[in-house]
Amino acid sequence: MAQKQENWKWCSKCACIFFAGDAVCRANNGVHDLSGSAMYAISYQSTAPGQNKWKWCKKCQVLSYTGNGVGTCQAGGQHDVSSSGDYHLPSTGGGQTPWKWCHKCQGLAWQAAPCTAGGNHDFAGSGQYQICMNGEPRAQASIGQDEWRWCKNCQLLCFDGKTSCAAGGSHISAGSGNYAISFAQQAANTQDKWKWCNKCYGLAYSASASDGVCPRGGTHNFGGSGNYAVLLNVPAAAGQQDKWGWCRHCQQMWYTGNGAGKCPSSANGGHVKDGSGAYVLSFA
Repeated sequence: MAQKQENWKWCSKCACIFFAGDAVCRANNGVHDLSGSAMYAISYQSTAPGQNKWKWCKKCQVLSYTGNGVGTCQAGGQHDVSSSGDYHLPSTGGGQTPWKWCHKCQGLAWQAAPCTAGGNHDFAGSGQYQICMNGEPRAQASIGQDEWRWCKNCQLLCFDGKTSCAAGGSHISAGSGNYAISFAQQAANTQDKWKWCNKCYGLAYSASASDGVCPRGGTHNFGGSGNYAVLLNVPAAAGQQDKWGWCRHCQQMWYTGNGAGKCPSSANGGHVKDGSGAYVLSFA
């Protein structure tokens, strides 16, 4: 049986399918709610000013301090910072303050919201950190990584690679099913070479002459992606959904049964299914 990956969701704004399963928020037992957040940039160069040993957890997406050990993760167990760079947080420089360190969960938070370690965040012993917000101050932004956002539920700073909808802002998956997509194997009635874009988190076809226009600018980047296979030109069975198509402009998989959505490159603004096969996706 083909191995499958869950936590793919449909966006009601752009009509595409995107990966949305890796940012767990303790405050609402779901994903982080980043609506209303500014966009922050955090320095990760070795020569950047500020305190180092701040790292990103690839399970819950939160930024946490690792100088006192690894804190408790909202996704269970301890933070997994094995794929993180070494971030630097300054206490001066003109950024937004006061961001503080919680000595219980090791996370960087704005206010005393629910903490993974129990109760609310406790800032005893913390300094006050300043973070570049919306590109200011420019000196910090120029040596930083953007797409960090504030979560209004748990108040933590978390990495948000999912704010990449062609219709603007974050993807909205309210009302979406939870889809499962198979990794490519020898299987009848499937098409492989579908890949995940590490910029917009969308699923796009990688074997076309063009990699397709990405909502985050330029073309899709498939670095780090597996090779996915999707059912093609077969009737939908129980637990499956049809009316999925390929857009020849952005190369993405999109749902054709609810309007044209929003394409980042189409001249008419919406996706087109001209030349597409009939794809079928499985629910998890």
